[in-house]
Amino acid sequence: MATQSGITISGPDQPFTIVNDIPRSTPGTKQALVKGLAVGINPVEPLQQHSGLLIQDWPAVIGSDYAAVVLEVGAECTKLKPGDYVYGCAPLGQNNFTPFQETFLVEEDVTFKKGDELSVEETATIGAGLLTASLCLLAGMELKLSDDGTKAPEENEWVVVLGGSGSVGQFAVQIANACGYKVLASCSASKSSVATSNGAAATFDSRASINEQLARISEVTGGNFARIFDATAYGYDVMIKALETCSAMTTKYLTSVDDWTEFDTPSSINEYRAELGHLCRLDEPIGTQVTRDIASWIPTLETHLRTGSLKPVEYQVADGVGWESVIQGIKDLEAGKAAKKIVVLTQQE
Repeated sequence: MATQSGITISGPDQPFTIVNDIPRSTPGTKQALVKGLAVGINPVEPLQQHSGLLIQDWPAVIGSDYAAVVLEVGAECTKLKPGDYVYGCAPLGQNNFTPFQETFLVEEDVTFKKGDELSVEETATIGAGLLTASLCLLAGMELKLSDDGTKAPEENEWVVVLGGSGSVGQFAVQIANACGYKVLASCSASKSSVATSNGAAATFDSRASINEQLARISEVTGGNFARIFDATAYGYDVMIKALETCSAMTTKYLTSVDDWTEFDTPSSINEYRAELGHLCRLDEPIGTQVTRDIASWIPTLETHLRTGSLKPVEYQVADGVGWESVIQGIKDLEAGKAAKKIVVLTQQE
């Protein structure tokens, strides 16, 4: 059996280990084997290392955002061919599909194909953030992007995004804006320019008291909002109080990246939680639905990325190439040293 290098962890809260004995996979009928070129570091990596979240087999190979080039394709692949550049978010915790190794598998239907408008490094910033935001806004809020990549005419209605300067929040702002909605985003005062550069029409201070945040939401929107999204996982109280006391709408939507806390949302409010971690887990109803939704959106999202109505988030490229740099990138993220999303080059093309 052919083997390759990569990073493994032997169990929860165990250190990363660089190894050379990871089995090399063979693609199935609708899969491709790809050579990893870069990864984007997300909070889920240290979370998985410390907790074992969603990991199916030990020793585990983890990773989420990736950029890669196709080496082989399965017999029924129609979109991808050898030499194509691809990117996306790996199915979490599934060793054959995760990018902290030289080669890994991708499922054709949930994989983005890179165009000339994006660099390899830029594509490594997109997967998890864009797909999580899409789950919450397209499925949870029932928004719809145009098929041709153009921005929809402006609606006289607001969408509120909590955490509008983070990776997921930036994509949420962009999607809502591309769907024609005005966006009010929360963030720290020092990060307001990040939210506005992604299309937010106004911002408010995420560090203000709840009452101050509610007052600002009322002031800006005039109650003309029905949809609020929390990209931070800490904003439930703001969301529920804003919808109950500030919104003048009848039908209301509350969506969140928090899929683990027990909420007590009134039945009058439509609640949705993003569960990207269940991507490609087709033995579960939620996994089947998430996979089906994402596969249906990939062509439209690719079109919007090509036209520029959606764009990568700002990033910083880590020093060095390879697995040591990946491990250091995760440490830097945990230590709060990352001003922007960290991208690490894993191999030379």
